[in-house]
Amino acid sequence: MDIIINPIAESPFSYDDVVNLLHESFKERQEQGLEFTCSTMTVESFKNRTKQGTVLVAWDKDANSLLGTVTITLYTDSEGVIYGYHENLAISPCAKRLGIGAKLLEECIIITTNAGGQYILSDTAVGATSSVRWHKKNGFRIIGLVSYQSTNYYSYYFRKQLIHLSKWDNPFFCWLGYMKSSLNTRARRKANGKPTFIASTIKKIINR
Repeated sequence: MDIIINPIAESPFSYDDVVNLLHESFKERQEQGLEFTCSTMTVESFKNRTKQGTVLVAWDKDANSLLGTVTITLYTDSEGVIYGYHENLAISPCAKRLGIGAKLLEECIIITTNAGGQYILSDTAVGATSSVRWHKKNGFRIIGLVSYQSTNYYSYYFRKQLIHLSKWDNPFFCWLGYMKSSLNTRARRKANGKPTFIASTIKKIINR
């Protein structure tokens, strides 16, 4: 197997191919009852979602088959530090456990580092245990909990440092950040992103 990783524009595959792969890969999550955005994304919505980023594809040159995809988008945080956001990771069911995800991550790291980026963020459903394990295995630390209105689950927020910083290299610091974020998110938002009773009540009191 001759595995090649390219931006989609430099590959023989189309956005339709990538979206079909996303649907195929995330079918397992649908069966778990997890409403991942990737499960129902259209080609148009995928293009809009990724227009600021780089869509990478991993493919087998010998078989001319699509093996995996990921999107890396560069941002600048409130302190002026560049970072990459890693999302839409999908691996073909026939190519799982071959290290394709790790190879795609390596390319994301190169893109982020070349742009002067210092870290990579990512997120996945708390209940997506295999994805959570993959993130931890590949050097991501859980630093927060988030809830999106487009899904029906809480998500772990991950950070992977590309340069050493004492606080982000400290597991206890990351755990404290996660606990603070988790308490705040669960108090304010349900798993589907809607306000909790407490949050709604406080808002009504403030708006009186």
